[in-house]
Amino acid sequence: MPLTIHHLGRSQSERIVWLAEELGIKYDYVFHKRDPFFSPQSIKDLHPSGTAPVIEDDSSPFTKSKVVLAESGAIIDYIIAAYGEGRLGRTPKDGEEYIRYLEWYHWANASFQPTMFRVLITRLLSNDPEAVHVKTANAKYELALSMVETRLGETGAYLAGNDITAADIMAVCTLTTMRGFSPVEFDTEKHKHILAYLKRIGDRPAYQKAMKICEGDDFVPILGPKPQQFIFPY
Repeated sequence: MPLTIHHLGRSQSERIVWLAEELGIKYDYVFHKRDPFFSPQSIKDLHPSGTAPVIEDDSSPFTKSKVVLAESGAIIDYIIAAYGEGRLGRTPKDGEEYIRYLEWYHWANASFQPTMFRVLITRLLSNDPEAVHVKTANAKYELALSMVETRLGETGAYLAGNDITAADIMAVCTLTTMRGFSPVEFDTEKHKHILAYLKRIGDRPAYQKAMKICEGDDFVPILGPKPQQFIFPY
């Protein structure tokens, strides 16, 4: 196939495999093992950013030549436009749902994931829960979670509305796999809508297939309230 998806083990690039499975499109898949924690040279050789995800499209329908593309949001937009016939996206014709889609789609990586990484870094720097930088990071993360919880309580389904969109594909990784790096627990009452949402996601055949492709049959996606921390190398 002309489209190749490069995945770094236990990383946000799982999004792209999940997207392809939801869309039912064909692709080649390449797995890259961490070395021992960060991206290996094989990822760095693909793109100057040295991060996953990366895709290669040998014959882009837009350029009629090979395209190499990094960054989750850019790749998702590209695949939806090139091979998804617009599915899982939203346009101005969708009215209010378009506005909510735009907001949550971009918020996922621009705000939510950095907030999660801030928690990870501050915990590495200090074990003192009363340290100012730890308390500040935790408070910002709790605020982000409360936004997701409130929104899912409003829709009772997905972030943009009643149906799954690329906004969910962007956000779910931070609620799931990223917690393996920083084991933040969810409260079964305070985060009940998030946990119900993760169950809906986990029940989706495309998500199940994508996670098996990305991490193997033995990997258990982090969908419950209490994650276990990843041990590297794995």
